Amino acid sequence: MNNITINDFEGPLDLLLHLVKTSKMDIYEINTTYIIEEYLKYINAMQDLNIDVASEYLVMAAELIHLKSKMLINLDDEESVEDDEYSISSEDELKQRLLDYEKYKKSTESFRQLEENRKEYLTRSPENISEYAKEIKYNMDLSIQDLINAFLEYRKRLDNEKPLETKITRKELSVKDRIVHIRNILKEKKKIEFTELFESFQKDYVVVTFLSILNMSKNSEIILSQKDNFSPIMIESRL
Repeated sequence: MNNITINDFEGPLDLLLHLVKTSKMDIYEINTTYIIEEYLKYINAMQDLNIDVASEYLVMAAELIHLKSKMLINLDDEESVEDDEYSISSEDELKQRLLDYEKYKKSTESFRQLEENRKEYLTRSPENISEYAKEIKYNMDLSIQDLINAFLEYRKRLDNEKPLETKITRKELSVKDRIVHIRNILKEKKKIEFTELFESFQKDYVVVTFLSILNMSKNSEIILSQKDNFSPIMIESRL
């Protein structure tokens, strides 16, 4: 028995499956009589060595003896049998129990391997990094000249991005309509970069947009802020 004890198994089905594999049998083609005899020899050997055998192994032994006796006299027991973990009413049921247990055991081995693999990864708890974050201070004291400089800088960028060929179309633009449009944009985005309001490269559109921003700033509809010199100017609604 290769010095294997009853404690090496997780239950009667585990022992039976071990006996099938050591006998090099296919579960679908097992010699049921042989496996039952091997199981009973194993249990008897454990008892002869004065090793305590768990009751579940003895209950299975009794069920297998009952099954063997029915097979010897070719008895098909149609009586109702208690549906518990160890009751086995036929040879086919024994094979099915072993097949189901083998699937279960393979699954648990896969999960055990996944657990072992997970242990190779180290995790660390979330850390408070607020002390490393720099406090952002905005320059709220912007003059009209700062706004004009930003506008001129934007104009330079437009000149560089201007296509070689353009098609000019006439469209009536008004500061009033443009202010309404900017208000709608700020309702949706709350805060926007100054240059994002210039959606077109046309001169009339750019001028009207700039005048609208000046008008809204004058009427305290918007807040103009800048993190530091040369950084983007941000526009935010006061509403």
